Amino acid sequence: MIDFLSAIGLIFILEGLLLFVTPKRLKKILQIITTYSDSNIRVIGGFSILVGIVLLWIIRKWIINVKIAW
Repeated sequence: MIDFLSAIGLIFILEGLLLFVTPKRLKKILQIITTYSDSNIRVIGGFSILVGIVLLWIIRKWIINVKIAW
């Protein structure tokens, strides 16, 4: 549960950074995204999910191996 809440907090931090640092650029990106079809947006979202899962798997596997090696 701690990992889940930490992940939610990190999402808020990253989204907040986008809104705080580059609001004009974010507006332009959102305008561009509205021109994409729903299926293209789903493909992008699915790819993002896949990258996130693979990244978490690599991190978890590396951390476990480092703990065992110590």
